[in-house]
Amino acid sequence: MSRMKKSERSRRLAQAVALVTLVATATACSGGGGGGGSSSGPGPTGAPVQGGVVRVAESPSTFPDAIWPFDSAAQVSTVNTSQFQDLFYRPLYYWGLNDKVTLDQDVSVGEMPTWSPDGKTVTVQVKPWKWSNGEQVTAQDVLFWINMAKAETSNSGYYTPPNPAIGAKYFPDNVASATAEGQTLTLTLNTPVSQTWFTDDELSQITPMPLAWDVTGANQKGSCASDAFGSDAANTDCAADYAYLSAQSTKGGDFAGSALWAVVDGPWKLKTYNGTSGAYSIVPNATYSGPQKPHLDEVDFVPYTSDTTEYADLKAGSGGANAIDVGYLPVEDAPVFNAKNPDVGNPLTNEGYYIPAATYLDEISYYQINFANPDVGALFKQQYFTKAVQDTVDQQGIINGIWKGWGYPSSGAVPSLPAGNPLSPKSQSERATFDTAAAKKLLSSHGWNTDSSPATCTDPGSGPNQCGAGIAAGAKAAFTMNYPSGQAALDTMAADMRSDAAKAGIGITVVSQTQNTIGNEGVACTPAQPAGCQWQALLYGGWVFAPDYYPTGDALFATGAGPNVWSFSDPKLDQLIVKTTTGSDINDMYAYEDYIAGDQPVIYTPNTLTVSEVTKKLHVDPGDPFQGYEPEYWYYTK
Repeated sequence: MSRMKKSERSRRLAQAVALVTLVATATACSGGGGGGGSSSGPGPTGAPVQGGVVRVAESPSTFPDAIWPFDSAAQVSTVNTSQFQDLFYRPLYYWGLNDKVTLDQDVSVGEMPTWSPDGKTVTVQVKPWKWSNGEQVTAQDVLFWINMAKAETSNSGYYTPPNPAIGAKYFPDNVASATAEGQTLTLTLNTPVSQTWFTDDELSQITPMPLAWDVTGANQKGSCASDAFGSDAANTDCAADYAYLSAQSTKGGDFAGSALWAVVDGPWKLKTYNGTSGAYSIVPNATYSGPQKPHLDEVDFVPYTSDTTEYADLKAGSGGANAIDVGYLPVEDAPVFNAKNPDVGNPLTNEGYYIPAATYLDEISYYQINFANPDVGALFKQQYFTKAVQDTVDQQGIINGIWKGWGYPSSGAVPSLPAGNPLSPKSQSERATFDTAAAKKLLSSHGWNTDSSPATCTDPGSGPNQCGAGIAAGAKAAFTMNYPSGQAALDTMAADMRSDAAKAGIGITVVSQTQNTIGNEGVACTPAQPAGCQWQALLYGGWVFAPDYYPTGDALFATGAGPNVWSFSDPKLDQLIVKTTTGSDINDMYAYEDYIAGDQPVIYTPNTLTVSEVTKKLHVDPGDPFQGYEPEYWYYTK
């Protein structure tokens, strides 16, 4: 889910921070992405039929809770962004169609950017699409979002603050001026940057906003969109807009009836939304300017509180009036993964369903560890300790056992799958390790008594063979990890990780909570957010590299990055990251990857492949590696 799975779009993570790989969502395999390519395997291949309603199962207790495409760090998730907001409000640049880790120009609102010879000025031509209220999408709509991002850095889920010590500036702080004239947006930067990075990670964040949203209250017009970029007036006016729009964005009961959110430029518009259950319905936007007008009359998203109830509805068959058309198999009920034909062994074949080809998301899965927690933050700051914890995670065993082969390990900060990412030679050879004996030895060689679990610090201090700075004598090698409720497979996975960690002398207390509860809990520790200091570890899913499509780490692991709610900071890593954003030497990217491999900011967990079930009469498109929804490419067949 970018986001943070960014969902951990990624904005799209900030993604994000959402449970992408561990929460089974229908689009992960079949619903997202795919510029109209044909399904493989047992899916229908007949001619499209115009019309029809599709019912999609939502993951347990997981539904969108923010509609305005200007998300805070807590709101950045694929559930909010690429599976909800992007349906109605198209981003400036769009990635992921046809299961490709690439930009798709046809469905992007902006033409490809052009650069001045000195590499400091970038120009974007905005396509003359139409908003549903009849107004044209213009460069001013793009500048509206940029003005908001400049004024509301503390509320932007994608913001990474400057790092003066190394001269690093990220968007929008690296923008010296921004102007809009008709369809032309011009940005002048402070210094030259990597053009790949700026397009893939900075311009990719932007979603044009209609002037109908430039309001400070009901029938109270604002000026944020028209103010000069970076001006005092823009700061004041955008703050007033933000206060109103952000409040309206979380009033789920009002989403469908709001005149604000009814102004769309995407292929869909919201018909209904239940603010309590998370059920919602979308219908085609008749004025959509882009390619691929929807075939379907409506798509209904059906909420569930557990895998068990969702599976019961699937087993009832696909023929009923209220049957689920796109759902998912709980992993305990899934067949063993067959890469050549995932439908082999499908328990719902006779109920009218097929399992489409699996999609490998452009993601890394992990659980977050809070470096700012007053009780265990000092533990996490010890590289030997995070390495020890990582060595107790049996990724391949979890995949082969709990997930029945439906997954692949996370081995570092850059996804190894799908193909298309800039992996260093070292990263290409990296493998996930599982060695509880080695983990136990790491603790005992650093001043811990491992005769019982959790181990006890008996040699405090910051020497090379001591427990480490901030760890007192008698401290326990233990912490609490919260994980999403409602999924039996996650209960088993959490229990297994706790059991394996105990073999090395590491105590992990596991606590299940709803997905949305964990999302709201996972905020950074600051004086303004003392609650962010209290959590210790969160299994929130990881990070889908959207909208930060070039995996430099600046939006995730850099000091102060919006999604970096676990307060990780490493000055040397910051220096390596900034080099990937300012130059074009691929070796800078490799240096970043290789360094972070030994300075682990999170605990990696397996990436999972969703086991989708689709009614045999429904054609779905190839998957979206960024876990988006593109149901405009779905259709029933003759």
